[in-house]
Amino acid sequence: MSSPRTKATAIASMLTSALGAPLDNDDPDAVHVEETDASLRISAPVPSTLSESIRLGVLAFLIDTGARFGHDVQHDGPSVIWAEVEKAGPGGAAR
Repeated sequence: MSSPRTKATAIASMLTSALGAPLDNDDPDAVHVEETDASLRISAPVPSTLSESIRLGVLAFLIDTGARFGHDVQHDGPSVIWAEVEKAGPGGAAR
């Protein structure tokens, strides 16, 4: 099984490629990776022009990673797709 960091990197790379967004935590229009004690959270704004086939490809990829994921739809801004990869739990075992 891939390490949590490897999974998070794969998800961030896929979102960067599929959404045409750079990986940059300082740019609001980019793919972001945030780390907490328990997880790595990857998020990216979804362009309104994203095709249905790319959207379905992103969802299929996220399902295959085993990560927790979702899509937050904003009323007055871009919607955001996100995924969370849990880091190692107590005793070093991956959750």
